[in-house]
Amino acid sequence: MANAMFASRCACNGNHAVRMFAVLHNRRRLRLGAAFLFLLTVSWAWSQTPGQLELSNKGKELMTQGRYAEAIPVYQTLVNQISGNTGLLLNLAMAEAMGGQPKSAIAHCREVLKHDGQSIPALTMLSMSHLQLEQPAQALDPLRRLIKLTPDNVDARGMLAGAEMSLKHFESAAQQYSRLTQLTPTDPKAWYGLGKSYEGLAGERFEQLTKTAPESAYMAVLIGDTRLQRRQFRSAFFFYRQAEKQMPQLPGLHAGLASVYEGTDHNDWAATERQREESLLGNCDASKSAACQFARGQYGSFTVPGLGSPEALFWATRAYNQLAVEAFRRLGDLPESVEMHSLKAQILHDHGRDLEAAKEWQSALNIAPQDERPRLEMELATSYFLGHDYAKAMPMLEELRAREPNSPDLNFMLGESLWRTQQAEKAVPYLENALARSPNMLPAHAALGLALVSLNKAREGASHLEKAESLDDDGSLHYSLVRAYTALGDTESAARSIEIYRQIQRKNAEINGEVAREAEITAPWL
Repeated sequence: MANAMFASRCACNGNHAVRMFAVLHNRRRLRLGAAFLFLLTVSWAWSQTPGQLELSNKGKELMTQGRYAEAIPVYQTLVNQISGNTGLLLNLAMAEAMGGQPKSAIAHCREVLKHDGQSIPALTMLSMSHLQLEQPAQALDPLRRLIKLTPDNVDARGMLAGAEMSLKHFESAAQQYSRLTQLTPTDPKAWYGLGKSYEGLAGERFEQLTKTAPESAYMAVLIGDTRLQRRQFRSAFFFYRQAEKQMPQLPGLHAGLASVYEGTDHNDWAATERQREESLLGNCDASKSAACQFARGQYGSFTVPGLGSPEALFWATRAYNQLAVEAFRRLGDLPESVEMHSLKAQILHDHGRDLEAAKEWQSALNIAPQDERPRLEMELATSYFLGHDYAKAMPMLEELRAREPNSPDLNFMLGESLWRTQQAEKAVPYLENALARSPNMLPAHAALGLALVSLNKAREGASHLEKAESLDDDGSLHYSLVRAYTALGDTESAARSIEIYRQIQRKNAEINGEVAREAEITAPWL
């Protein structure tokens, strides 16, 4: 059930990149709130009555204590009493932005900007409020204006980079993150964001290549590179060999084969491929050869927009991927921190290496303050689950669920883990709980259906399996449906399901047989 597991990954983790940027944004928002508390002490050009002075002092005190929601009605009263005072209006907007009322904050920030279009606090709060409402496109203009006014404003540039990233404006995001790495070279967020931006640019060039030359050696090598990153050596070998049939002199091909051999303990074969790769780069002229430019780390010429030939797209994809690798590598050079380990874990997860990601989450957990531990414990348990280490995942999931008994994700992961470890009866209530809170969670329907059929509850099991049929890529769901329909005496439905099961099995057998033949890792001369 590979598709089911992939879907479960999505159901449990959501979009990890978006969530990671949200976490970083929330931290930045708190820091910005503290930075702008100085506004509360500004001397306003109006005479205060004793009552207004008391309200003013109360508002300042509440804001200083972080009680933003309580400060809102205080400043609203003052704004109503003293019309046209932009200082009061700005403090109200700040209380609203920090107190969970971003829509109101937006309106008041815009009012302030009508009077002072260069108000840094108003532009900041306006941007933050749009980001809180998940409106990154609307945040771009105030953030760009803000950076024009304060070029070294790390917080504003970080918000702009994140907004560009969420809109998949990878080129613009890379520019902002690159500047951040110069302003704050020890900030892991900047290096992570830069790496993700380059990955996005590589993905765009790869998509262009799939449209212009889908069957080319260029495509095969890039797919092989991806499989190699995920340590899927047989699959990587298959694609490299496919490329070799078309373009045996394509630079990068033999280096990839050498890495496959090294990863499978064939170092003598790897040496042969390394020699072949080196011979392709002999007497390099970097002014003429793309391969030589790439080998020397001269990536600039590959990242020029508008280069659309298959060869240009191939080198641009490789260049951006390498730039991403180098950005991510910088994380390992930074001082140990919760953030650094969290970002490294995210990178590993993105490359399908969840058990390695678990080690990073554990390292983050070992040094985390108490208030960050629940989030990190959830990440660690999720990584064990996605890595199929149910023995480690289940105790953690049980402890987490004790704190959040109605969490759909926790109930699903615990139920799925129990089912996977042949504890179907124990799995059922957790999976039912997950579906009660999230009725459209197809992986939970699949797991519950399989568990119920194994417990001879055919009718109940079939109803859940029918909802999850689209996840069946190995035939297991339809095989269980055959059992259920047979037990119910529904021979017509059983016949339909057995035919679909056989079709899936035949298709998988053909694919597996072809891959097994083609992907057998053989010597370079074979």
